[in-house]
Amino acid sequence: MKRKPSTLKRLLIFPLIIFLLLIADSSQAQTKSFYWEQFDVDMTLLENGDLRIVETQVLNFSGEPFTFGYGVIYTGSKGLNDGIEEIRVSGNGVAYTESSSNAPNTFEVDESSDEVTINWYFAPAVGRQTYTFSYVVKGAVRVGTLEQGSGDQIFWKAIPQDHPGRIDSSAVTIRLPEGIRPQQYTGTADYLVAAYVGGETSDAVRINVSGDGRTITYQNNQSLYPGTEFEVRVQFPHGLLNIPAPDWQQREERGDVLGLAVLAVSLFLLVAGPLLALALWYVWGRDPEIGVVVPEYITRPPNDLPPAIVGTLVDEKADMRDIISTLIDLARRGYLTITEEKRNHIFQRTDKPTGDLRPYEKKFLDSIFRGSEERSLNSLRYKFANKLPKLRKMLYEELENEQLVPRSPETVRNSYGCFSFVVLGAGALAFFGLPIVLGGSVSTAVCPAFAIVLTGVALFIASRHMPVKTQRGTEAAAQWLAFKNFLQNIERYVDLKEAAEIFDEYLPYATAFGMDRTWIRKFAKVETTPIPPWYMPRPYHGYPSGRGMRGKSMPGGGDVQMPTLQGMSDGLSGGLQSMSKGLTRMLNSSSTVLKSTRSASSGGGSSGGFSGGFSGGGFSGGGGSRGFG
Repeated sequence: MKRKPSTLKRLLIFPLIIFLLLIADSSQAQTKSFYWEQFDVDMTLLENGDLRIVETQVLNFSGEPFTFGYGVIYTGSKGLNDGIEEIRVSGNGVAYTESSSNAPNTFEVDESSDEVTINWYFAPAVGRQTYTFSYVVKGAVRVGTLEQGSGDQIFWKAIPQDHPGRIDSSAVTIRLPEGIRPQQYTGTADYLVAAYVGGETSDAVRINVSGDGRTITYQNNQSLYPGTEFEVRVQFPHGLLNIPAPDWQQREERGDVLGLAVLAVSLFLLVAGPLLALALWYVWGRDPEIGVVVPEYITRPPNDLPPAIVGTLVDEKADMRDIISTLIDLARRGYLTITEEKRNHIFQRTDKPTGDLRPYEKKFLDSIFRGSEERSLNSLRYKFANKLPKLRKMLYEELENEQLVPRSPETVRNSYGCFSFVVLGAGALAFFGLPIVLGGSVSTAVCPAFAIVLTGVALFIASRHMPVKTQRGTEAAAQWLAFKNFLQNIERYVDLKEAAEIFDEYLPYATAFGMDRTWIRKFAKVETTPIPPWYMPRPYHGYPSGRGMRGKSMPGGGDVQMPTLQGMSDGLSGGLQSMSKGLTRMLNSSSTVLKSTRSASSGGGSSGGFSGGFSGGGFSGGGGSRGFG
């Protein structure tokens, strides 16, 4: 059962509620707000092309008193005029004086390169207030030409977009000099006058032209909310007034001409740049013509080049598969053995001397064993990758020593690659520098930058293909490609059962050609294929004596009985495929581990166009902002 509040508590709660309501009402009363009851703009065209503008703003302040107002007017190319002069301000009929004291009934002017800011100050005010400020706009008329049949025109943002309050009513009046009246559409009695609200024509704006044509009134009968501008436009015949083209228009026209020239240069670079890259490749990056006839396939290696050098010659790159082919080739030739263990492989050095090895092969063995007789593959993780650049360089040197290339392919790629990055850097500089050098009136200033960047990209792509071979190198590469074709399609040319002995002999070349997986897979299906004597699968012990065994000499010396791939099927838990998968896994693991490295972490707006008749630009002058505080 709930207890009813006592009479005393009721008496205490009631004053508290009244107090809270008073606080809320007082807080609401302190909020500042305002709106324009009327915002009228009167514009008088002077015979020299200047505009005398008078803005009359009738406001309603509520809440806390207001003490200042401001207006910002765009100038130069931003506001399509040559500046603001003769600024005057008054409030409620009282003329203000220019001063920086911020005292009531004063105003101050701050000018920058592209805008003029006017701040005026008054005694604390609420309720209905009227403020007027006037100024002369220099060069506010866009001048046409008789040759093109275009007229002179006023296109002005009378009420800017940036006004923080609602404007209930607004009117703009344009007064033309004596004897001047708006131009008419060809064949009609309609004048070339227009108004835009928010960038579009509006039925709420009533346009009236006086009988003598000198006064045009634009009455807006709808409210203007923040973010909506009110623009007016009128065109009159060129030549009636002696108005020189204003500076901003001359800059604009020069910018148009310069912009076309820049665009033409950009289009030229856009075409010539990639063509230059293509021409460089055509002249300097193509291999010589082959002087001999090379058959479709060759069943034996055309010469005694090691697989790593062959792989580097064919694609002109010393990559990881060339390094791994060296591992297999040295094992096949008896310099090391490889034993498969669970999740690891053991490399063991034989006692075969290294006197007949090439420099890169000795470097490879030294980098693997580092003075030891045995190394596990896992122990080389993060410790071999720093040797790869030297090994690759030595492979390129072997190509030069064999007179297969005139220059190291890596050196050639790097040289042209650096040149392409220089061009890309020039494009970046042009992107940021040309708009500054050419000025904001040249809208195409960034176009050359894109063309230069595209040229740099084309040169970078071409740099990858610039290394060339000598005549001897071209013919050797063609012969080795014919041998690669034989390995790739060996089942079409020979019986795999009869050719099983070449599995081990050609495995290093298959690895250098990137065909090691398919090569192993093909021969794993041939039961007479012997296990390479240098590779000990897991488990090596336990194979039945004399079953599937075939006599074979180890390259390091001595005869051993090696199992065939088919014979392995009885000893391996996974059968024939287990061995092939183990050998493939060894190749993949070696490639991954030998190249592994530690990670670094181990982080004035546009207005709508007037249909038919207006000449010149499609942007209005003036603009800026108005407000009070």
